[in-house]
Amino acid sequence: MKRLATLALASLACVSLAQPAPRKPKLIVMISIDQFRADYVTRFASNFLPARSGGKVGGFRFLTESGAWFRDAHHNHIPTATGPGHATLLSGSEPGIDGIVGNDWFDRATGKPMYCVDDKSVETVGGTSSPMSPRNLKTTTLGDELKMATNGRAKVVSLALKDRAAILMAGHAADQVVWFDNNTGNWVTSTWYARQLPGWAEGVNRDRLVDKAYGTSWEPLLDAKAYDLARKAPAEKPAANGKLFSWPLGVAGGKADKAYWGALWTSHWGNEFVEQSAERALDTEKLGQRDVSDLLIVGFSSNDYIGHRFGPNSPEVMDATVRTDRLLSQLFTAIDRKVGLDNAVIVLSGDHGVLPIPEEESGVYRSPSTRYLSSVVKPVREALNAAFGEGDWLLGAGIYEQNLYINRETAAAKKVRMEDVERVAAEAAMKQPGVFLALTRTQLLNGQVPAYPFISRVVNGFSPTLGGDVMVVEAPGAYFGAGTGTGHGSAWDYDSHVPIIFRGAGISRGVFTRRVATADIAPTLAHLLGIELPSGNVGRVLGEAIR
Repeated sequence: MKRLATLALASLACVSLAQPAPRKPKLIVMISIDQFRADYVTRFASNFLPARSGGKVGGFRFLTESGAWFRDAHHNHIPTATGPGHATLLSGSEPGIDGIVGNDWFDRATGKPMYCVDDKSVETVGGTSSPMSPRNLKTTTLGDELKMATNGRAKVVSLALKDRAAILMAGHAADQVVWFDNNTGNWVTSTWYARQLPGWAEGVNRDRLVDKAYGTSWEPLLDAKAYDLARKAPAEKPAANGKLFSWPLGVAGGKADKAYWGALWTSHWGNEFVEQSAERALDTEKLGQRDVSDLLIVGFSSNDYIGHRFGPNSPEVMDATVRTDRLLSQLFTAIDRKVGLDNAVIVLSGDHGVLPIPEEESGVYRSPSTRYLSSVVKPVREALNAAFGEGDWLLGAGIYEQNLYINRETAAAKKVRMEDVERVAAEAAMKQPGVFLALTRTQLLNGQVPAYPFISRVVNGFSPTLGGDVMVVEAPGAYFGAGTGTGHGSAWDYDSHVPIIFRGAGISRGVFTRRVATADIAPTLAHLLGIELPSGNVGRVLGEAIR
């Protein structure tokens, strides 16, 4: 009897082992919408296309109704900014590990500020903008691992108006990475990736697809009543033509130039250009149409520029979101035609959220939100001079994102301990309006941090080698910056909360409310592809998303 039981168990084991491996998706499509708060998916849903209608697929609702929708997804780091956010999406890492500690930081090695993808050792291809590369990204990405796992056969293609979005999602080994050059109105790349633009990008440049909107205006897509969900920003005046808004792009009778190409970013036309270009890449490169899994990365950057200028409660942001919904429908239709939506996995997320315009939040809704025109730099300098004597105490602009950089040579010359200098600087910063917390490098290295639920975001944003000597955390609702718009970067949920939605081959359908992180996207996709995790991965596989 015992022998029969053993044989039965062995037979079951053989059956289990004989099960075929799950079929890998032919195509992974990573879509990042810049400055895309999670609430946009629900707030504006009544104006989105239906999931399916007349044989056509919709945009956001197609994803939420047939995919795995994580409604409490967050970036678990500061700064909540474009560079760090896009690096996390497909590296599964965090700024303190992957090296992208901000859009900009102070580089002690060169004694100069560093832009996150700046690289003077390469050359720009196709335009005249500054050369860029992923050199500063210290970890691999999903695309890098896919290239290695397939011996280079998989294709990795990435495009976005923003260089840091296209580059940091793609990684080091991508085949084609392009971004937009405002000087020429062209898609460009750098010699890090290739010495010639991809054929599809050259074709888009040659056809002047980007100039098609010249002489038009960005006006509301929907009837005026639909925009009751939004309100005009305090500094915004009604359009002269009676429309809720009307933003011209170029002058009738003129021709496209740098002013037009710059204005394109702050309109829905920027996203239209990206989507049309993505379709050309999909078609020309035969992505997902070969015997190996490919990766297409699409970044919609215009939403960020619109959000900064008009705020998340504006009709412009609502209109841009609704128009993005239509563009997603177009892209999904193209994927369905070429690859089949059930053969692909689509992932949608954002690189960060945004704070409402402070004057609107405080003036209209009487909520605690304040714009601070001056930073902590001046009072910190004064405190250091008072405590240790006059000196060149701060490096560069002093503060980059939340990183305050102290001149260690000045401390050494005055024979004072860096730990003491850090403490005085942090105490001075903490006394300033709009500052919630300031932590020193010594405290962060020793794990001496308060037990706030959000504190992991501060710790994850700290780099022992690249970060500052003090990390300054803004108070909820505080925004440091002049002008009439708004921004992001803080540790608070309005800046960290973004959607994560998976849809396609091997993906379960459902709505999930447990808190997850954007770092979980890369390992989940790596699991579906059956490849190694990126080298700096800290994320977890979202098991409930997988069939």
